[in-house]
Amino acid sequence: MQKKPRKYRRFRLTILSLCLFPMFTPLQFTRAVETMDWTKLKIVALGDSITWGYPNGRSWTNLVSIETGIQIVNRGVSGETLEEMYYRLENDVIREKPEICIIMGGTNDVFFGNTPEEMMNMIEQMAGELKRRKITPVIGLPIPLTRRGQTEEKLQALRRKLQDSGMLTIDFASDFARSKKDFKKLLPDGIHPADEGKRLMAERLKKELPRIVSAYVESKLEAEISN
Repeated sequence: MQKKPRKYRRFRLTILSLCLFPMFTPLQFTRAVETMDWTKLKIVALGDSITWGYPNGRSWTNLVSIETGIQIVNRGVSGETLEEMYYRLENDVIREKPEICIIMGGTNDVFFGNTPEEMMNMIEQMAGELKRRKITPVIGLPIPLTRRGQTEEKLQALRRKLQDSGMLTIDFASDFARSKKDFKKLLPDGIHPADEGKRLMAERLKKELPRIVSAYVESKLEAEISN
């Protein structure tokens, strides 16, 4: 599935806003999203040790929550694959009744030999279930590994699939495209971000929040129209 062009998304948002809020121009609608009280939103971050905040428990999700006031429930479990996250979806995400869920996984899958197609299938299943429960899914592109070779190649393939899927994504990976020396500082063990790397991930999420909240509002409008 090819990603919908940005012009198409703007056109669809214009139609939705005019149908439900005819007093708003598209620009006014965008400004309304940006100025809404985001602290009333709840986000669940579903992931592995990178989400949990290995090794000290300080996570990029905590940084964003503290600095924005948005409630972010951290549901990272060390060592988990995407399939294991899928089996936690009901208890750890849906029961929290969030507006938005960020799925961040894939790193452990490549160590267990899972293919990009298998990883993509699990992500699509989780995203589909979240949408059915009126929760907006957001997929984090897995950060790179310093251990090059087949494992990183699989993650690269997964990133490409996600970017081409049309799903809402956050590109955490591109912020780690640094020199070899800087990269080693960001991921000392080759897998988990140090505090500086966690800061990069927090800043990326903060930068993407307007787009994510807009997608959430858009999904609500579509649900209203379909009803």
